[in-house]
Amino acid sequence: MKCPNCGKNIPEGHMYCDDCGTEINIVPDFEPEVENEINISLSGLADELNKDVRKKLLRKEKIHNFFSIIKAHWRAAAIGVVAVIGLVLFVVFLASYNDRSSNYYMGLAESAKSSGNMEQAIGYLKRGMTENPGNSEIIFRLSDYYMEAEMHDEAVETLKTITSSDRFADDIVITAYEGIISIYKQTGEFDKITEVLSDTDNKIVAGLRAKYVPSSPIMLPESGTYEGIVQIKIITSDNQNNSIYYTVNGDVPTTESILYEGEIAIETDGEYNIKAACVNDYGIFSTVTECNYVLEKGAPVAPEIMEPSGDYNQNTMIVAVAEQGYTIFYTTDGSDPTMESKQYISPITMPVGTSHFKFATFDQDGNSSEIVERDYHLVFTRLVSTEQAVNSLVSTLVRLDILLDASGKVRGVEGHNEYIYNSEIEIQGAGEYYVIIENHVSNDGKSAPTGLMYAVNTHDGTVNRLGYDSSGKYTLITISNR
Repeated sequence: MKCPNCGKNIPEGHMYCDDCGTEINIVPDFEPEVENEINISLSGLADELNKDVRKKLLRKEKIHNFFSIIKAHWRAAAIGVVAVIGLVLFVVFLASYNDRSSNYYMGLAESAKSSGNMEQAIGYLKRGMTENPGNSEIIFRLSDYYMEAEMHDEAVETLKTITSSDRFADDIVITAYEGIISIYKQTGEFDKITEVLSDTDNKIVAGLRAKYVPSSPIMLPESGTYEGIVQIKIITSDNQNNSIYYTVNGDVPTTESILYEGEIAIETDGEYNIKAACVNDYGIFSTVTECNYVLEKGAPVAPEIMEPSGDYNQNTMIVAVAEQGYTIFYTTDGSDPTMESKQYISPITMPVGTSHFKFATFDQDGNSSEIVERDYHLVFTRLVSTEQAVNSLVSTLVRLDILLDASGKVRGVEGHNEYIYNSEIEIQGAGEYYVIIENHVSNDGKSAPTGLMYAVNTHDGTVNRLGYDSSGKYTLITISNR
């Protein structure tokens, strides 16, 4: 078909001349030949009626009326059919025109790109996108051209014309989202991937989130107040081989933070804020998991003293036990133990006689347990009588040349000494003793105390002088020559 205005060839299906823009009328005018054919038919019928006018006059009238009706309906039907055909051809033409328009601009863009003019190529695609906003192919092509031109932001914004619209099918929208994510991966803007996939109300985004964004880690135990050492475990919830980074100073985890490789032990009293996040192979971080822990170790557990308070009659070792990592200190003078007191290192020999122990456990920070007290009374079986005690004393004094003989004679002194049992006493840490008083008897028979006292152990007969300490308590003094 040629343009009636400029004479240029017009491609089939075009409604306008591509050169001069003249509109082409593709609906033909109604042709009168159809009416002529109908008239010829009616004339033939009239000839037949003339042959037998009398017999068929009535029939002629009926037939004439019948064909008059047919003639009217035939014309209307012909016009309607032609109009429908024209409308269909017009719709097909429009569709063909739009497709070809997109292809037209993409062809121009490809040609410009091949010649090295990327700016012009992008311009063609932008025009094509403006005229064909529903054509996804030209949108993806424009985004690709922007990427080749290293115009990353423009490439993303182009794809967003699909993700922000409801005119495209789900598969096309998913492809656009994945294109945006791919761009951010190439530019290293992983935080923007998380931002893109943060729309929790979008079902398409929700599906992509599971693919690209790792789940937040789980921290066990949960936030709370604990006593003693706390072992904190961090695990992933999606069974993916993602790395976990954490901080203990309140900062948001990054790849410069501490890499989680095993349980985190909290041992010192205080408050701790731990944040952890997973990062996948794309370098994309999950949302941060945060837990707060308060550690109150409390007082150490009191030591266990194996020997209960009570009376003992044989050598006994006092054993104390504490939890690992703690130290036991003890006293025997009635004061409360401190870290300056005697440290329990090995079993203690129970002192002879009456003794009072206080034990306590201490941690490294100086925190003390409750005090455990024990009272012991160790008395060996009496193997020495009072008479034997006196004889043992005299024999010892003679051996040390304090006395001249067993009668109590003292060198250079008239008269003699006599030794009289007085009482029984217990000396703390030493055991039970007989107290023996020394008297001097003059030649005239008068007796007077010398002021000396002796102590003889009731179990083994050991002899000592008996004196007093500064507090007035009995104390043993080793006998020596005067």
